[in-house]
Amino acid sequence: MTGIGDGRGRRLRAGAAGLLTTLLSALLATSAACGVVPSEVVDAGPAPAISGTPTLVTIYLLRDGKLRPARVAARSAHVNDVLDALFKASGRPANRLSTALTGLSPAQTQLVRYSPYEGSRNDPDSSLSLRLRLFVSGLKISRAAMAQITCTARLSPEVWVVEIARVTPGRSGRLRAHTCREYWDLAPEDGQLPP
Repeated sequence: MTGIGDGRGRRLRAGAAGLLTTLLSALLATSAACGVVPSEVVDAGPAPAISGTPTLVTIYLLRDGKLRPARVAARSAHVNDVLDALFKASGRPANRLSTALTGLSPAQTQLVRYSPYEGSRNDPDSSLSLRLRLFVSGLKISRAAMAQITCTARLSPEVWVVEIARVTPGRSGRLRAHTCREYWDLAPEDGQLPP
């Protein structure tokens, strides 16, 4: 018995087969079009956690040409985050504080183990002391800017020496070592700076 049902069934089967072929062709064309082969799911561990509570840290800003401590928010008390907060700090008109870092930005920050003697050992029992190497891009680095960077970094007890170099496109200046003692003449009359 060949009735309407058989014709309709063949048309439905033919339509479904055509739709399936079209979908399969589209899927193959899409995956082949970008040239990227799909990969398996890779577990990369837990998602990073972001703390919503900033840490208050001390940085040095300027008032009347002298270094003044100021409390600002930073991601953490780690020296890299403190320096990031220093470069992002703007003047505070209410306190008449300003910065000599306008137009400058940190290009690269390195923390390396500090050893005052060639060939000295890195004993695990010795307290950690670090040399901060900071490459700064932008305008010329003024003495006041050097003082702000150096004295702010020296507030971290593990940083013993700060080395700063200016970088320009295609060229890096020479690293020069600084301690805050060089800038004690910029200490306010009622204050004291780190060593």
